[in-house]
Amino acid sequence: MRRRTYLHLAGAFGVTGLSGCQTTDDGGSGGLGTASPEPSETESPTETTETDDPVATIEAYFDAVSAGDSDALRETVHDESPYVPTIDAGKVTFPDSTPAFDPDTAEIVDSDPTPAEIREFEAAGFVFDDGELDDAFADRSGVLVEAASEPTNLSMGETWVLLRESGRWRVFWVGTRSDVPDDPSEVFDPEIVDTAHDVVAEVDWEYDQDTDGAVSNVEWAQVIMTDTPGIEAETIRVESTIEGWETELSGGDDDEPGGWAGTWANIALHEDGDQIVVTAISDGTETVVHRVHYEPKTESETSTSTGTE
Repeated sequence: MRRRTYLHLAGAFGVTGLSGCQTTDDGGSGGLGTASPEPSETESPTETTETDDPVATIEAYFDAVSAGDSDALRETVHDESPYVPTIDAGKVTFPDSTPAFDPDTAEIVDSDPTPAEIREFEAAGFVFDDGELDDAFADRSGVLVEAASEPTNLSMGETWVLLRESGRWRVFWVGTRSDVPDDPSEVFDPEIVDTAHDVVAEVDWEYDQDTDGAVSNVEWAQVIMTDTPGIEAETIRVESTIEGWETELSGGDDDEPGGWAGTWANIALHEDGDQIVVTAISDGTETVVHRVHYEPKTESETSTSTGTE
């Protein structure tokens, strides 16, 4: 996939991913410290303390997770963050080990980001509506920090969104800034169609995922697997390379070859165009068996989505 996978505070497409992410993550050496007040007009604008440093807040988050301390974790998170309900409900699962986090590699990449910029993050539409972002950013300064831990296999996101609260930086959200080209088709790979239906029976481009209005700027397709596999594979991976959605289908814990037969995967597609890639995995060997393109409808076209079987 084009996206990099890093540890972050929550799962890619929902606020309840916090506990799932924290089953494998985190580390750090910084202390929680005490909150420092906002600098006054008479103070030097370049003078900062450790607790006034947004990177120190991220480090404090890792310290709290490493210690298994929900209260300390909550202190690092902004009151209007979508992670608050998960923490307050006691649904945080802390890791057995703590992958390294290196604060020296963190970089402030933007000061005073706007709600519009955050809406452009991958999966932001799954987490926020416009009003929530506007309210959270009203009369508050913010900052974006690129800060990655060791890669994990659970979630992705390396851009930390921090907002001021009570004179200190706190984590609001962690996500991935979009790097979608103006014309996604420019980065499409050639199509590969499973004409023998060894794995894929069909792609339903008209599928409409029920999201209760929580998702904007996302299209959907359902990839339906054949009932009679023509190849042996323990796992089938289905992904959209532009929107960055991924699902794996298998025969369960036993990885029974063909156990994915008759299943399906609902895949989110980027509104400006995307490609669906289906990969068969057998004994660690990955083979792309189906790659088709989604191109959005225009006023002059009835349908330009390709790859329908």
